[in-house]
Amino acid sequence: MRLYILGLMLVITATQAMAQQKLTLKQCIDYSLTNHLSNQVYQNNVEIANQQGREALAGYLPQVALVTNFDNNLKLATSIIPGGGPFGPDARKFQMGQRYATTSVLQLDQTIFDQSMIYGIKANTPNKEIAALNAQQNQETLIYNTTAAYIEAAIYGEKIRILSINENKYKELLSIKKLQYEKGTATQVDYNRILVTYKNIVAEKTLAETNRDLALNKLKDAMGMTLDEKLTINDSLDYERLIPTSKASDFDETQLFTYKINSQKIHLQEIDVKRKRAAYYPTLTGYARYGAQSYSQASNNLFHTWFDYSAIGLKLSIPVFSGFRKESQLKQSELNLMNLQKNFIITNNTLKLQALNANTQLQKSYNDVANNKENLNLAQEVFDITNLQYQKGMGTLTDLLNAEYSLKEAQNNYITSMLNLLSSTLNNEKANGTLIPFAQKL
Repeated sequence: MRLYILGLMLVITATQAMAQQKLTLKQCIDYSLTNHLSNQVYQNNVEIANQQGREALAGYLPQVALVTNFDNNLKLATSIIPGGGPFGPDARKFQMGQRYATTSVLQLDQTIFDQSMIYGIKANTPNKEIAALNAQQNQETLIYNTTAAYIEAAIYGEKIRILSINENKYKELLSIKKLQYEKGTATQVDYNRILVTYKNIVAEKTLAETNRDLALNKLKDAMGMTLDEKLTINDSLDYERLIPTSKASDFDETQLFTYKINSQKIHLQEIDVKRKRAAYYPTLTGYARYGAQSYSQASNNLFHTWFDYSAIGLKLSIPVFSGFRKESQLKQSELNLMNLQKNFIITNNTLKLQALNANTQLQKSYNDVANNKENLNLAQEVFDITNLQYQKGMGTLTDLLNAEYSLKEAQNNYITSMLNLLSSTLNNEKANGTLIPFAQKL
């Protein structure tokens, strides 16, 4: 009991420590890959595929059955011997058998040749491979969803940071303007214009904080974390680490999970076509049977005397005509294979297009961030100079507000370009099938 309580306290302590620290993107991804319930679902699917393989193999293993029957012949069947011959000119009626009968049979059946069943066993390999690939693709999906939600929350955190700086600047400017207004060196209109700008910044910051909370809830859901748990993240993202290292010419669609899964599906369907064709082949089965029978007119004497028997043999089954059922099944399987092959080509072309567009968008996004960051620095410099000139009485309030508007626009452009860069990076890694290695290097 003490060990249980101690273990529970350790779990609670670890959970509280996680809630108190700021999680990095790598930590959020690791949590998602470990705790999201979809992992268990796909692992169950892998186990289902393994059990399906055992089920298919069982068809070629010996099948043993013990069957026991107990019959109470309330009225025995009547047999008739035609008249003539040694039994006389008239037909004779008689009943054979006893009222009570018991039969017990132990039979072993062994499939010797069934080509359709052989192909069913061969289908185990691609079926297991598809289940394993789906589990890996789910990990990629978890990484993508977690990263996308983290980026959104981090961008709102960056926006709040910038708005907080602006808020402090205008709060200070508002205090100065209030003193000037009280001393009669500033007008009510000038004070109100600054107050309006300040309130707009506060309102925008409040909206950003709300959106960040919503983004954090989305991140919790992507990670498999309950919504009532507390989560804080490290808002700082170094976009310099996201410089693209791959080119569009490096794209290899064979490394994508979609390609691998579709390839295995085609292989599985090819086996199904062969299995449908094999339904026309004969099947050969061997059997060994041992049984015993007991008869009696009274139920209390039923098990006194037994008559046993045994047999071994072969059963050859040759399909002759199935009412076009097998032909229809074969045609459906062949058409499904053709559809998979055509869709495979279509999907591969789409994957190549997505990779090309993702790489192009990534290059553009990286350049946009560099340009917008430079523009933000210039706008900040202009605002600082204009603000200083205004405080010294060398500039007008209109110049200050115009500089503030330009700075705000530059800040929004920079934040938007950062979001586009991070999203483009994520999409590029996914399009190139390198999202899992990318997450491991974070």
